[in-house]
Amino acid sequence: MTIPTHPNKKLQTIILAIPSLNIGGAEQFVITLAKALKKAQHNVHILLLRDEIKLPVPSDIPVHIFPYDNYRKIPRFMRKKIIAKAIDAFIIKNIGAPDLLLSNLKSIDQFLAHSHLDNVYLVVHNTLSKLHSMSSRSLKQLKDIYLSKPCIGVSQGVTADLPILLEQAIDITTIYDPVDLQKAEDLSALFTPPYQDYLINVSTFKMAKRHDLLIKAYAKSNLDVDLVLVGDGVERPASEALAKQLGVANRVHFVGLTTNPYPYIKNALAMVISSDYEGLNIAMLEAISLGTPVISTACPSGPPEVLPSKNLVPVDDTDTLSQKMLAVVDNPEKFIIALEEKFYPDYAAVQYLELIGSDNTIAS
Repeated sequence: MTIPTHPNKKLQTIILAIPSLNIGGAEQFVITLAKALKKAQHNVHILLLRDEIKLPVPSDIPVHIFPYDNYRKIPRFMRKKIIAKAIDAFIIKNIGAPDLLLSNLKSIDQFLAHSHLDNVYLVVHNTLSKLHSMSSRSLKQLKDIYLSKPCIGVSQGVTADLPILLEQAIDITTIYDPVDLQKAEDLSALFTPPYQDYLINVSTFKMAKRHDLLIKAYAKSNLDVDLVLVGDGVERPASEALAKQLGVANRVHFVGLTTNPYPYIKNALAMVISSDYEGLNIAMLEAISLGTPVISTACPSGPPEVLPSKNLVPVDDTDTLSQKMLAVVDNPEKFIIALEEKFYPDYAAVQYLELIGSDNTIAS
């Protein structure tokens, strides 16, 4: 599938804004979409609040660092609108007026919600009701942000969640996160993991990802294959302690954070997702694209929209997850599925361009 280009079409200036380019799903989304929009011959830029870049960015996509630290001393009650005005001015000076500006993650959404530039959209990457307390102050802050601009949900679950959280109808539509198929395939061949038969989980070590559930289910299964955990985070020490407590520390491998998890994903018997909730889960899509079967909790957003019921188990159910792990090791081919077209980068690029009335269309 490609995006056909036309000699007389209008070149669109598109900015993807995000706090940083550290390793994460939203950060990977920004690079993947930027590459697809650049492929469609548009003028694509990335805007950051911090000079933190841990993911490779194509050399033909400029990255601009807004001097956010210069504004930290401004009192909080007046900071957002002042910084929004400064970001607008920074963009006009360094890039020019954009045809489309996509903001990613709350820490920059809070500023761009007050932008006076045209066609600013806030891309929502998670089920926000699960991330934030329901205090009146927190709810007011979220309303100030996500009622101010049109929003994009990266899954149907995210799109359905936000108006319920905000207690009113909002301007939001769904465009699924794309997966960089070529990158995943190319990088998956760069090395061979030092493990033979194993299951894999690729995620940040935080409560929502439920590594505790995963390790308990793995221990309960008594599988003779290893469990490889790629990622890092605040819950990693507790997970390492749990593996020791359950007597499986010699078979649970903590790989840590890496910019190239693809060889681990490609060579795994299966990926196991144990989350309480997700936005979509890019690693899941990457596994599917590499032909690796995925089993998951049927958590809000993401996995239930992608995986068939046979690949899903209830949330917070150690016994059923353990049984599903046994089943996928016994017959991994039964759980392999094809990646749907709606997760391809070109498909996502067309949908984003349609927000501004571009003449691009999808061709197979």
